[in-house]
Amino acid sequence: MASPRPGDLTGHLLGDRYELATRLGEGGMGVVYRGHDTMLRRDVAVKVFRDGTTEIARTASESQLLAALNHPSLVTLYDAHLGAEEPRYLVMEYVEGPTLDERLRRGPLPEAAVSRLAEDLADALDAVHRAGIVHRDVKPANVLLRSPGVSGEEFSAKLADFGIAYLVDATRLTTPGTIIGSAAYLSPEQVTGADPRASTDVYSLGLVLLEALTGRRAFAQNDLREAVLARLSQDPVIPSEIGHEWGALLAAMTARDPADRPTAREVVTGARNLRAGRAAAVVSSATVALPSESGATRTAVLPSETAVLPPDTAVDGTPRRWRRWLAVSALAAFVVAGVITGISIGGVGDEPASPPALPALEEPLAAHLQQLMDAVSP
Repeated sequence: MASPRPGDLTGHLLGDRYELATRLGEGGMGVVYRGHDTMLRRDVAVKVFRDGTTEIARTASESQLLAALNHPSLVTLYDAHLGAEEPRYLVMEYVEGPTLDERLRRGPLPEAAVSRLAEDLADALDAVHRAGIVHRDVKPANVLLRSPGVSGEEFSAKLADFGIAYLVDATRLTTPGTIIGSAAYLSPEQVTGADPRASTDVYSLGLVLLEALTGRRAFAQNDLREAVLARLSQDPVIPSEIGHEWGALLAAMTARDPADRPTAREVVTGARNLRAGRAAAVVSSATVALPSESGATRTAVLPSETAVLPPDTAVDGTPRRWRRWLAVSALAAFVVAGVITGISIGGVGDEPASPPALPALEEPLAAHLQQLMDAVSP
């Protein structure tokens, strides 16, 4: 039997209440245990901070951040002990299931599962960003997967570990210019030591989703110096086999310039429309055969309302390139819906319904829309 690690608290009772059963993981600030709340009789995850840590401000911030957030895709904080007496710890919701990092060791995820992953995590980040917080360490090891209890779904995802979260406009709790985050998922601005913004998390999420689709890290350098050089000189390679729609979304999320990235709320919209597009393709196939290369049933829809982050945390306005893509997608979806409806309601032998007239657009948008109309028109 292996001897316990130095400082291992397995088997200990914390606060006369929390029994520590097994170690779940370990990070720079502490160790996470699976525990049992003897008072409420439920399993919990207990993050125990290392003895002698001087970063009490950061651990206190973590507890306040987690306690203030309530979202189905964020790990819930139940209790905290961050006083002078050690050990200091947080008691959190225990999520039964693997991390995304563990799941990806078996290979890439199905596209439908990645769409669900994107929607869950982007929705969680939207809540985080609205609270004026940047996570700064979005990576597969910080994504917990649990059974959703819904037929046809592989999992639902929860975002964990706000241990290095940065409160926008709060006192910096690390040395200016310090790089914090995991090397493989750093954004270009993180490696230069710039202040993190909401767009930083969007970039990291883009790398996570790309890895989930392909089974490969976009930036495989584990050495921090190599990771810094790669991020400053390269863009992630997005293979064509993932499809045009995913390629467009991920290219926008991992744009070198933070101002060119969508917000987390816009990523939610894109993920939902990718899922809805597949459903629409199945439904429409019963009434009309669309050209397989058109991609007409997999277009994004412009959000009905725009989520606005606080001025001090938001990316400075919706990027022009991303706004144009959303607008074209929405218009294309409207036109395609009209064409499909016209075809579907016509009986056998009826004259095909005339497609709707195209609105006046400037180039190159007009040409793109005309190409789409040509592809789906009978």
